[in-house]
This record gives sequence, structure tokens and C-alpha cells, in this order.
Amino acid sequence: MNEFKLIDDVMPDVPPAGHGKTAEARARVLNGGRRRRISAWTGVLVATAATVAVIGAIAVVPRLGGGPVATVTQTSAEEVLSTAADRMARRQEATGGRYWRREMEQVYRQRISVGGREFVAEDRVRDVRWNGIDRNQVMVFSGLGTRPFTAADRAEWEKAGSPRLCGSDTDCRNDMIPIGKTRYLFTGKKGLEQSTLELSVRELLDLPQDPAELKEKLLSYWPAAREAMKDTQSTQSAQVKLPEQDYWLWGLGERLLLDAPTTPGTRAAVYRMLAGLPGVRVVDGIRDVEGRVGVAILRGGANGESEEQIVIDRETGDLLATQDVLPVPTADQGNIPPGIVYMSMVIKKLGWTDDEPVIPEGCGPDQKEECLR
Repeated sequence: MNEFKLIDDVMPDVPPAGHGKTAEARARVLNGGRRRRISAWTGVLVATAATVAVIGAIAVVPRLGGGPVATVTQTSAEEVLSTAADRMARRQEATGGRYWRREMEQVYRQRISVGGREFVAEDRVRDVRWNGIDRNQVMVFSGLGTRPFTAADRAEWEKAGSPRLCGSDTDCRNDMIPIGKTRYLFTGKKGLEQSTLELSVRELLDLPQDPAELKEKLLSYWPAAREAMKDTQSTQSAQVKLPEQDYWLWGLGERLLLDAPTTPGTRAAVYRMLAGLPGVRVVDGIRDVEGRVGVAILRGGANGESEEQIVIDRETGDLLATQDVLPVPTADQGNIPPGIVYMSMVIKKLGWTDDEPVIPEGCGPDQKEECLR
């Protein structure tokens, strides 16, 4: 599961970690320093290399001395994204519901080594966020289970004795979101909080719908955010690198898409703003872990770093998923072949509702102990 996303929700000042450090830290956090009964995760898999699919539009033109002939005109990925953003921006979306509700699945694929056998396992967590005007957020996380990724992985898992799989918690005792159970979090926050930035739901709904104006508005928060991150870094390892302005803006844009109630016009502006950042590419034909194909905004992927992908439905402009890939093998990755998405946030539902979150009896914001059912 995305334990670091869980940490981000309650500790937004912490700078993001690289994929190698994340894998190492996840193991420490989840196992509390205990000796594991079976070997720890040995690394993080690389993701499917992006493939570019060009959409062809057929046009009929006259031919001298004869009938018409069909020619093919190509639509660029940038044009596909622009069309999808236009459709999103024109959407009429009611915002009068009690809550903005986002449901997604966090998906992780990692390699496990047990008894001399190695196999890839896929871990899934259901993640639902409720966010309403003048209402505190409610976050609900349910462990959906861990299983071998492919048939070949299942065969290796069986040869290893079919050990119990519990995400990255190999002793199955100290997981933040135990499989088959649900954790309820009540943070007391309203809207969106990241570093020194705190925006209410009303402020989020009033964000600009023009990409240039949106960028200018968000960058007005950057100086204070950078100072806060410097203070955070002073208490951490010197190896932690502060995100530069564009990287911070990318991360904030992702949060606006994944975790914040925003208007369709603002969401479309986020797409265009992120696509215009230096070094960012737009590629059509990217497939998410559910097999859905969309146009994607990509950053990173050079010098062994992760490539971050924001995958968008070409027809509706809806966000399909965000996902991380490693296009090439890296030194801290071990002997892991490229070609697999190793982390993804897959959107299932997103929008306004009058439904209330169902909270178990004895579980609420005044509960002093953890709420795990």
C-alpha cells in the first residue's frame, strides 16, 4: 500500500523520497525494526515502457483524373490532450453535494525473495477520501490483498511453499492497513494541506481555470513552502534533496487531481499547466494497470529516476491513474527486468455526493486510539 501517501496526509511537510529510499523506508516503518520471518522485499520493479500510439484521422480528397483517394492525417499527442482538456473544461458538474468523494485503488508490484525463490507480488488497497465544504475529511483505507502478479510468479510462489503474503509486511503482524481490515482516519483538515499551503474546499473551488493564471496563483505559495521544507530537511538526512520549483508544482498539481475538490475547469487547467512544465512530455497510447488506454503527461525517467505518468481518458478528460515506472534498470534496483508499473493510483469514482461516510460505532474524530475494524 502507499504508506507514504498515508504519511503525506498527516505529515505534508516531508519532502518526497526517491524510489529506492521509499522501498527501504517502507520496510522499516511497517515492521518497526522487528526481525522478519521471511526475507524482506528486495526491490521495486520497473514499469512498462511507454509506447506511443498515434491516432490517425482519415480524410477524403479528390484525385485529378479519377475518384477520391483516402489520405491519413496524424493527430499529435498534444492535440489529443488539448481535446480531452477542452471536454473536461466544458463539463457541467454540480458541486452542491455534501461531500466530494474520491475512490481509488493503490496498486504496488514488488519482488519478494523467499527460500531462494523470487516472484513478483501485487498489493492493492482501497482508498476513499470524503471532503466537504465546512466538513472535516474522512479517509478510509481497506487492505484488499496481495497475490502473485503473473502465472509464472504464482508458480515460483508455490515452489517457495506458498508463504502468506501481506503486502510489504512479511510477518503479517505490523501492517498499517492489514489485509481484510479497514482503517479510518480523521485528520481534522478541511480541503487540501501541503507543506505551508492550506486551502479550504471553497478556495479550491475558486482556483483559476486558466493554466497561466493557475500557475501564477500556485507559485505564490512556493516561497513559504520552500522555507518550510528547508526547516524540515535540517532534521533529516543531508542526502534528502529539496524539490525544485517545477517539481514541487508537479507534486501539487497531482494532489489537486487526486485529493482535492476542484472544478472541471481547474482540472483541465492543471493538465495544461503540467504539460507546459520544462522537460515534461505528452505521449498518447499509455496503458494503466487496469488496461485502460489514455493520453499521458510524463516527467522524469532519465538517469535512473522514476518516470511519473498522469494518464487521462482521451474521450472524457477524466483522470484514469497516476503511476510510476522505471524505464531502465538502476544500481539500487537489483537484477529486476524493466517493463512493469511498480506503483499506481487508479481512479474508480470521483465526484460530489449527498451520501455520508459510514463510520463504525465507537470510531470517530474524538477517538484517541487507532480506529481499525
